[in-house]
Parts: sequence; structure tokens; C-alpha cells
Amino acid sequence: MKKLLLCSILTLGSMVSFAQDDCTTPLVATVGTNTAPAISGVYEGACYALTNDNTGTGPINGLWYTYTPASAGELTISSNLPANVAPNSSDTMVEVMTGDCGALVCEAGNDDVSATNYLSELSFPVAAGVTYYIQWTNYWDANGFDFTLAFTPVSCLKVYNIFGNTNITTTSVTLNWDPSLSNPANYELEYGPAGFTQGNGTTITPTTAAATISGLNPSTVYDYYLRSNCGASQSVWTTVNQFTTAKVLPYASGFDNTTTQLVGWRTSGNGAYGLSAIAGAANAQSPSYYWIFNNTVGAVSNNWLFTPPISLQAGEQVTTSFWIRCASTRSLRLTVGNAATSTAQTTQIWANPALLATTYAQQNAPVFTAPTAGIYYFAFNDISVAAATTAATLRLDTVNFATNLSTNDVLSSEFGVYPNPVKNVINFNSSVNALVSTIELTDLNGRTVKTVNVNATEGQISVSDLATGMYMMRITTDQGVAVKKIVKQ
Repeated sequence: MKKLLLCSILTLGSMVSFAQDDCTTPLVATVGTNTAPAISGVYEGACYALTNDNTGTGPINGLWYTYTPASAGELTISSNLPANVAPNSSDTMVEVMTGDCGALVCEAGNDDVSATNYLSELSFPVAAGVTYYIQWTNYWDANGFDFTLAFTPVSCLKVYNIFGNTNITTTSVTLNWDPSLSNPANYELEYGPAGFTQGNGTTITPTTAAATISGLNPSTVYDYYLRSNCGASQSVWTTVNQFTTAKVLPYASGFDNTTTQLVGWRTSGNGAYGLSAIAGAANAQSPSYYWIFNNTVGAVSNNWLFTPPISLQAGEQVTTSFWIRCASTRSLRLTVGNAATSTAQTTQIWANPALLATTYAQQNAPVFTAPTAGIYYFAFNDISVAAATTAATLRLDTVNFATNLSTNDVLSSEFGVYPNPVKNVINFNSSVNALVSTIELTDLNGRTVKTVNVNATEGQISVSDLATGMYMMRITTDQGVAVKKIVKQ
């Protein structure tokens, strides 16, 4: 998927079994630095379930350690050390499991520290008296290496794993997470519009590892923080997490604002996905970023990029346009379904099996008519044939979903925006006291050029950073969406 094998994989030239060679003969890892020999033992995986090394032909082997904490806390395992340079392994993969040999259960795993650092590092919660099996594999490299193990006792453990959001509508969502090992009395969850200052949000105290939040605004991105409440003490807060309510059309994304525009987009498949800001390579309709589908040499692509949830009315007609750039012939299709999974994408809207565009070219899909009211997910599916010699990319940018339904003309008429034309600052208010959650400004190409979180019934925003021209001002409120046309001088 990402890199060349740094050295030859060792084969099982001997059937002699040594300590650490299988799950039944692990070495006890110690806190501090551990020196691992070459990896040549028996592999048993629960996190990655590998069958061969990354070449597809060599054997997959394992190297085994265990650690049993005396108290609950956090365990950190890292091979991200200066000592791990050639000839030592500088490309590691680790799995941590519990249970019995032959029936292990995955607890945590890590391949790469980053896209450019191929060593491994992970932190995860551990319970007192439980034996944790640590297996290093030769998937990328079989050479020996050093790794460190650090244990920190923690009386009230935080939440480590946040799961996908469910039951998403325009005004509600269910958040899900892995229960804390400390079995807290409850959790504290604070949420608010994206970018809110913690302490100024809304706090709820769910007693289970899930929380349904209602009364939200449509087409809005929210931040939230979560911690365990163990009664006498509380855990640390998680880092910021985000969710979006279902979008109401029109909706557009240029993948430019990584804080809000990417929330809700998902990927799956056998390729690599990401954003890029290569100078001169981005679409003229969008400043810098684009998604990349990258299929490995010799592998047929099956890559998916799913939109955030989109709320449609029965009979609503959706017209989709997007920009594509690809230096080699690709096969791309646009689908729609009721979930962000490949199996749920049952309707094909558009397809081009011989797509070739050395410069960005706009594509326009046929109209999709929603058969019933509900939540829909659109998806871009790259199903290109295997690349023969070099990996190929397909760049997608400035996606726009338009609708035949008019915006809320009544609500729009209740909003005042002034001065218009405007030079620096534009004011807004409404005669119906509508609570504004966000304001988005889009240009005439449908590209979002500015997003502002508001949480007020009136106020002002600066437009001094925008180029001269006409813009659509999309005002999302608790009473619906209003759209006003403004002119920037």
C-alpha cells in the first residue's frame, strides 16, 4: 500500500522452536527498552489476520511477548526509536491481544506512526491482572529492533475508542464509544458548534457508552469532548471529536476547509486516500486540496469515497457535478444508497469506464430522484483495472449537489442582510428571531469560500477577505435554511 520492503524477509529454514516463537512461549516484556531478535516464529493474528508478508508470497511470522499489569492503567508500546535504522528494522507492525492462544481477541494494533514514519507506536488501556499478548510481525521487515514499554497507573481511565455515529438526521445523532475499563458511574459529554471553547458548550451525562443528542441544526458540524466520571475522580477529556447532522441541499464541498468540510466524508476499499496541497496541481475551482484514489500496481481498484448523510424529500431531484483529473485512464462511477457502505450503494447514477483528463474537467451526472424521504449517502467508486507498472491516481474536487426544491423563501424573506453591496462587514438579523447556527458563503461555481459558526439570532461577519463578486449567503437556523444573494465590492 505504501512502501518498499526494506530488506529480505527471513524464511523458516528450520523447524526448531525457540522462546518467543509462538503464542505459548512468549517472553515477558519489561518496562523500559526491550531488544527484539529477528522475527521467525508462528503468526497468530486477531487485529490484522495476515496470511502472507507484503509481497504476497513470503510467509508471515510472529515474535511474541506478554505483559501483565498489577493495576489498571495505560500501556504504551513504541518502536519509534533512533536505534531502529538499517540494518535494524525501520518498518514494524504490532498487534496486542488478550485471551487464550488459538482464540485471541484484538485489543490494539499499529502499523505506522505516520505516512512517512513506518515504525509503530500505540497507547491503550489495560486492566489489572490481565495478560496482554504483544506480537510483532514480519509483514514489512523481519530484522531485529528495539522497542520500549511504558506503564502509567490510572484510577479512572478515559475513553479510548470512538465509534461511528448512528441514527443521523437533520436535527439529531447518536454518538457511540467503547466503554471505559474503569466502569464509571457515568460519562460527561460536552458539545457545541465546531470551534466552540470547552466550558461554553452543552453538557450531558449518559450512563452508557452511547448518547443521542437532539435539537440540533441541519447541515451543521459540531465538536464534542468526552470523559469518564468515576465518582471520586474523573478521567482526562478526550481530544476533540466531530460529527455532522444530515445535509440539506444545496450542498457543496471543495475539500478545502479541513476543520469542517471533511467531517462526515468516509473512505473504504483497497487503495490509499488523502488530501494534497501540491502547488499548481489543484483545481482552479478550489484553492489547493483534492482527494486521491491510489491503486497499487497489479491490484484492481475498488475504492469508495462516501459523502456525509444527505436528507432528501420524496421526489426531490438531485443534480451532481464534480471536477476530475487523471493522467491515465480510470473507471469511475457515482452511486447512491441508504448507508455509507459498498453493499448499500444499490443505485448507479453515472459511470465512465474510460475517464481521462490530464487537466481538471467538470463532470455532470444525470438527475437522481429520491423515491422516498430519508437519509441518503452518495459515493464515488473507483473500479479501475490494475495498474501495470506504476500506481495511478484519480483526483476529485469541488463536488456540488443541487436540488430542484426551492429554499425556504418565507424564511429568507424574514432575514435582512446589510449593507448590500458590502465592502468589509455584513450584518444579519431576522424578524422571527431565528437562531443562526452557521453561515456559509459560496461563489457562483458552488464552492464554499467561507464558513462561520454563529449561535446567535443576529450579528455580523467579515467579508473583507473575499474577492470582488457575487456570493450566495446560506444561513442555517433552528427554523430552516435561508439563502440571500450578496455582492462584495
